[in-house]
Amino acid sequence: MLGWVLAVILTNGCGEEPREHQARQHATPSRGYILISLDSLAARRLGAYGYHRDTSPFFDRLADRGQLFETTIAQSPSTLVSHLSLMTGLYPQQHGVDGPRETLSAGIETLAERFSRYGFATAGHTEGGLVGRNYGFHRGFDEFTDSFGRSDTEIEATLASGLAFLRGLEPEDRFFLFLHSYSVHHPYEPPDPYRSLFLPTGGLADASGDLSWRAFNAGFLDVEDSDIELASALYDGSVRYVDDQLEGFFTDLQDLGLLENTTIVITSDHGEEFLEHRRLGHSQVYPEDVQVPLLVLEPGATSGRRIPELTELIDVAPTLYDLAGIPTPADLSGESLLHLLRGGSTDSSWAYSESLGRTSQRSLFSTESGVTHQVVITSLAAEPDGIWVTKAAGFETTSPTLAFSIASFNQPRLVRLALEDEEFERIEAGARWSRISLDLPGERSRYRLDLSTEGCNSPRLLGLSDDPRCLSFKLRGLAPRLRELFRLDQDPRASQDLGSLEPDTLERLSGELSRLRWSVVAPPQPRPLSEEIREPLRLLGAVD
Repeated sequence: MLGWVLAVILTNGCGEEPREHQARQHATPSRGYILISLDSLAARRLGAYGYHRDTSPFFDRLADRGQLFETTIAQSPSTLVSHLSLMTGLYPQQHGVDGPRETLSAGIETLAERFSRYGFATAGHTEGGLVGRNYGFHRGFDEFTDSFGRSDTEIEATLASGLAFLRGLEPEDRFFLFLHSYSVHHPYEPPDPYRSLFLPTGGLADASGDLSWRAFNAGFLDVEDSDIELASALYDGSVRYVDDQLEGFFTDLQDLGLLENTTIVITSDHGEEFLEHRRLGHSQVYPEDVQVPLLVLEPGATSGRRIPELTELIDVAPTLYDLAGIPTPADLSGESLLHLLRGGSTDSSWAYSESLGRTSQRSLFSTESGVTHQVVITSLAAEPDGIWVTKAAGFETTSPTLAFSIASFNQPRLVRLALEDEEFERIEAGARWSRISLDLPGERSRYRLDLSTEGCNSPRLLGLSDDPRCLSFKLRGLAPRLRELFRLDQDPRASQDLGSLEPDTLERLSGELSRLRWSVVAPPQPRPLSEEIREPLRLLGAVD
């Protein structure tokens, strides 16, 4: 049945049948399961999720026939951390890996290991880097490749490897296939004609999409609006290229006769930001960074359905186990989405995401009675003598009197203090500590403030120390901790902080978020970063 449906999708575009929210009966488990992760693919850059550019015509047609989860949250904007959560069904704090110097413990079972244990032929074809054998992704696969080519066209070889595995199966073999590609990942270098597909009229044909988001986020690089426009256009060109490759892959699956008995899941590990919240790439927990596509295509589906409940990437593993008839381990944090796939619903749902480092963020997404909020808590790492800031820091206080000390690094700086996005005070910061005391206007339960300046300097580049950071000023007596509240059903881009307007909701949800903690299931193992490992990570922007 699905093979016939795909033929309709390939030839007609939109199907004739309307979307229906209807209960579906439990189906006999499929012969095979294919999990496709398209690295850095933001849900909001696809037509099925409302994007205005024609980046994903094939994916959109698939969404008209499959079951599309409207709000799926990745547990981290990190490729490594997020993929480990995807492949284990565990939150980052549970698998414990938070960077490329650690690898998954052998004491934690992966999707492939469990499918293999229950008699499935397994294959994994990834494009290496952070999704390679160095971090445990090879475990459980009968065949596994992780060659790193760093080209947007690498997806062609990745999909071809998956098809070769499928062609080699015996008729009685049940199978699990995992495919991963960096073809949407920075640097954005889609082949012709895709690179010019969304470029501004008038050229830029020789321009590069290699915008160093890591250097920008660290404070070392300034960008122009035209740089962002170009990078965004090339990113969209990469998405369209991948969409066309996906269509070819599905055509090959149909020719192999596999669509009639294979369940296919398409998702991503994180999204991508283009200054929506002052940064580039993927390092934060706002919707553009962590809302990912999730599409489930089951044999026999003839009409599409959109599922509004909040879901998490860690839900994919238990869902695949349920669909395949494999017992689900009791200690997984992810929850099977089978009841939603079968037409069920829930009144409330929540999701969690985190990004840890010198600037740490934790976030809770919560839906209750159709209203979806996101609360984000951002904090800067403290040092014994204060907190260093790179160009800007947001914070909040409940006191109408603001008192702190400030000192500038390397040279005097003008630091602007803004209250609720309106400039309130200008501070002359020098090399010596200055004591600042200000009375804030009005009577408020919460004051939202921002400190910002132009420029920063690196102690390492100045030959003063080995500190590689780009530093602007240091604070004492002030902990830049900021809680933000967004109502995503009305403001899907999380552009307006409602914390001061909805203080009770902010307090309740930030309290719930603060209480969310998980224990590590098995400690990760150290992974030294040899130059061989480091080079592909450097090309991906994952390390300096």
